[in-house]
Amino acid sequence: MSLDTASPVRPPVVSVIMANHNGAAYLAEAIASVRRQSLRELELIVSDDASSDDSVKIIEGAITDDSRIHLVRGAQNSGPASARNRALALAKGDWIAVMDSDDLMHPDRLQTLVQAAERDGADIAADDLVEFDTSSCSARLLTGKWAREAFWVDIRDYLRLNMFYGSGPALGYLKPLFRSSSCIDTTTRYDESLRIGEDFDLTLRLLQQGMKFKVYPSALYFYRKHAASTSHRLNEAVLLALKAANLRFLERVREDDPSLVPMVELRNRSIETALAYEQLLHALKHRNLKKALHIAVREPSAAALLRLPISVRLSRFWRLSLKSAPERTRHQQSFNKDLSEADREPR
Repeated sequence: MSLDTASPVRPPVVSVIMANHNGAAYLAEAIASVRRQSLRELELIVSDDASSDDSVKIIEGAITDDSRIHLVRGAQNSGPASARNRALALAKGDWIAVMDSDDLMHPDRLQTLVQAAERDGADIAADDLVEFDTSSCSARLLTGKWAREAFWVDIRDYLRLNMFYGSGPALGYLKPLFRSSSCIDTTTRYDESLRIGEDFDLTLRLLQQGMKFKVYPSALYFYRKHAASTSHRLNEAVLLALKAANLRFLERVREDDPSLVPMVELRNRSIETALAYEQLLHALKHRNLKKALHIAVREPSAAALLRLPISVRLSRFWRLSLKSAPERTRHQQSFNKDLSEADREPR
């Protein structure tokens, strides 16, 4: 398929920001996916995070063919949040679209989302995504009632649907478009302490500032899952960073909106359970039975997760699978009860 390389006739409607670190294997496909967009008034800013592979060569080759593409380079590997912030500083579009350097977009994705968001008055817009891998297996994030029609997401919905071991689709995995005039300024940036969950964190803070978020059920974003993917990897360091970010947000809502405190505290509890579970797995892997027993006694909810099938525990969208698992853990039942109580707090 030939690619139209004509420059946009006016300032870009959308700035696509793409963080990249050693993503040469899939980078050309990702760039081509942006260039094939039916919305022509766009720019692509690839922020390379000190890659040591052929990434920069691939990006520079694409720039030769298409003046809408720009490269910004980091001197050292500082993580996707930092890389995205470098791209944000250069963005000129009315909308900011976040894309990973190993993913793909349907050719009509940006046009569809921009038109829908402008029509509905949304400040943040996202669509469903399809996860795929080299075996051609695929799965959508939104299923059941969530996939039937577009829906608005307020901050309580967003917190509720992004609890570890909760139920419903984890909307933090979606790749949103942000209205730059109302969402992105010099004080609203990605939290550079986060290596995973940075999209969720930014969206949460924007919702707390009053931005309006709508999700559309069309599956026009394609998430590639492979051995080097980072967004489905959890470890102790990642979870500690997520907990620290959540505690910072908790302090903010204590002052600005105390009614949100129970929900944010419950998210903190879910992170602590995930952290204990990772520590338990590490202890068992290294045959440290004394430490494993200590963790299991301290955090029985984490130990209960061991009873789930491995395929469920390892799945990136495992919460969807959990609903059909033969056995629901006591933790899941307790968590749902606590979530209902937190949601009944006065608003």
